[in-house]
Amino acid sequence: MAQRTKTKSRTSSRKKATTRSTARRKTTRSASAKRASPRKSTAARRRAVPPAIAKAAREMSKMMEGQPAPSDAIALLEKDHREVEAMFETFEKLESKAEKAKLAAKICLSLTVHTTIEEEILYPPAHKKIEHDLVDEAIVEHNGAKQLIAEIEAMKPSEHLYDAKVKVLSEYVKHHVKEEQNEMFPQLRSSGIDLRKLGAQLMERKAELLAAMGGKA
Repeated sequence: MAQRTKTKSRTSSRKKATTRSTARRKTTRSASAKRASPRKSTAARRRAVPPAIAKAAREMSKMMEGQPAPSDAIALLEKDHREVEAMFETFEKLESKAEKAKLAAKICLSLTVHTTIEEEILYPPAHKKIEHDLVDEAIVEHNGAKQLIAEIEAMKPSEHLYDAKVKVLSEYVKHHVKEEQNEMFPQLRSSGIDLRKLGAQLMERKAELLAAMGGKA
């Protein structure tokens, strides 16, 4: 009787050890999968970048290499504003559909990068230091612009409403820029936020995004 009890005890111990070992292997596989997933996700995002956008990203990334660092965050963002405004003006004068497609890709890329660095780096500290409504409304306006950008990127210049959507995006951006420059930026200037440091962070993140979209990172 005692012998049977010892045998059962040993069998039970082996089963518990096996269960623990299996659990450890599952945990290890799960952890490995989690570590691998960001790389897989990044690769998927790169594959999803349209060729025209990737080309525009490489061109803009190369242009940034010789540019001096901005004096502060506001100087960088205002420079972005002027550049995209100039692109919209040029777009309205174009007749060639190929040229329109090329410039629209650059406009969409510029706005995508601009809104991303604002939301990631500028808006979080701004939300704590200036009027909440200004930041919240800016985020909502970004969402509206992103929807139009996605629609434009999915279209060809020969399609109905293509030019109209670029025009509406232009008006949308003008309104957004006006509010930022007349209301948000003055408050940021007097908020106590280190805008010089923030400008360097914005510049660095902008370069990272362009490199990633262009297939360099």
